[in-house]
Amino acid sequence: MEIPGLPDAIAAWRDLLGDARVIVDDRARAEAATATFATTASVLAIVRPADRAQVQACMRIAHTHGVPIRPTSRGRNWGYGSRAPGRDAVLLDLARLDRIVDFDERLAYVTLEPGVTFRQLATFLRDSRARVFASVTGGPADGSVVANALERGDGSGPLGDRIVHACAMEVVLATGECLNTGFARFANSPVGPLASGGVGPSLDGLFVQSDLGVVTRMTVWLTPYPAHFVLAGVTVDDDGALPAVVDALRDLRLAGVTPATTPLWNDLKALSLVTRYPWDEPFDRAALRKRHGLGAWNGTIALHAANRAHASALCSAVTERLGDLARVAFREGPEHPLDAEPEACGPHLGIPHDRNLASVYWRKRGPVGADPDGDRCGFLWLGHAIPFTGDAARTFADLVEREIAEAGFEPAIALLGVAPRMISAIASIAWDRDLEGEDARARALHDRLFTALLALGYPPFRTGLQTPAQVDPIVERLRSVLDPRGILTRR
Repeated sequence: MEIPGLPDAIAAWRDLLGDARVIVDDRARAEAATATFATTASVLAIVRPADRAQVQACMRIAHTHGVPIRPTSRGRNWGYGSRAPGRDAVLLDLARLDRIVDFDERLAYVTLEPGVTFRQLATFLRDSRARVFASVTGGPADGSVVANALERGDGSGPLGDRIVHACAMEVVLATGECLNTGFARFANSPVGPLASGGVGPSLDGLFVQSDLGVVTRMTVWLTPYPAHFVLAGVTVDDDGALPAVVDALRDLRLAGVTPATTPLWNDLKALSLVTRYPWDEPFDRAALRKRHGLGAWNGTIALHAANRAHASALCSAVTERLGDLARVAFREGPEHPLDAEPEACGPHLGIPHDRNLASVYWRKRGPVGADPDGDRCGFLWLGHAIPFTGDAARTFADLVEREIAEAGFEPAIALLGVAPRMISAIASIAWDRDLEGEDARARALHDRLFTALLALGYPPFRTGLQTPAQVDPIVERLRSVLDPRGILTRR
């Protein structure tokens, strides 16, 4: 698509940022437009501002010249579109905005820019000897903390519903204007990072999963380390027990036995982290499960206790509710939070990891790499909201199992109890993009499943480049005010 104002915009961005920060070479633009599934839009250029003032200036230039622009932070939104735009656009790369602006251990919050990664934040807190931690995701450790929250990414720990536990956004609009949400709009107010409300209508939600503005700063709340931590491992051998197990997990959440996200993975989801598709032998799901010591469903329950006696009581509550349905094993956490092991309790205590990257390579021959886009891994997510009930979990799992298996792929499923009353139900489709026709087959399967889940009343909680547009007339009216030239694009 030809953009008449693009040459003038590129010249203005070069004057602002310097030639090195305005990237127009073909290879870089092609790489930026590549995802883990087929895409059609082009990246017209990549601009890399260093701070909020430069972001404002970049947006004013785009607005003046009518150039579509798509913000991205770290570009690791694998399975949802990476950093590829949904229409021809310039990428506004925010990776250089990587400052941790404010931290208060006593009030358990941190304020940061969108270039800050989960690894960077965890290292900062560890070096500070802080006894608070951030909720981390199953995604890459070098993903953006801010961008993941804005995309409704799920996390571990008591603050796993990550965007619900964030506030005080600094937002640059398409016109270059800047606004602050909540109490942060009152300059220098100490309560800005402490509450998600404010005076009058709450504006935070306008910028979640939206293209109404560019978030250049946000406060994320942290969790104090528990005095005593125990991780319960739950292995469900009988798939028929799934509804009862899900109901038990909900009851434990609502009763306050655990405040944290309760993840439950089927065998294929768990297998994708520890092995690859067995190309050299017949695919025997039960045998693979047995070989790796997995159940039909596998979960964890994080117990945050005030002392050992409290921990013992919580363990008893878990055993009483789940003991007849699953094998439950308890593992005590470290005496000191800085001793948390990444491979065991660590992710539940704020230590990010890259283990889930292996699942993207499930059907890709060769070694697991660090760049699924460039390695031509095929991967698509479906993320839908369902009630936290055993019946809903059974319905979701049966539909996904049937449709994905009939299409010739492996149904990897995660049921995440991020909130006490709703499950973030996730399915993934993995394939090899180098095999002819697989892109189209996988995308057709994704779209069939999406439509079927929507028909059941299970809407997406997280969307991506592959998701059919969910047009809201009210939001479109807001867009005409906040972005009168329609230049901002999220997808």
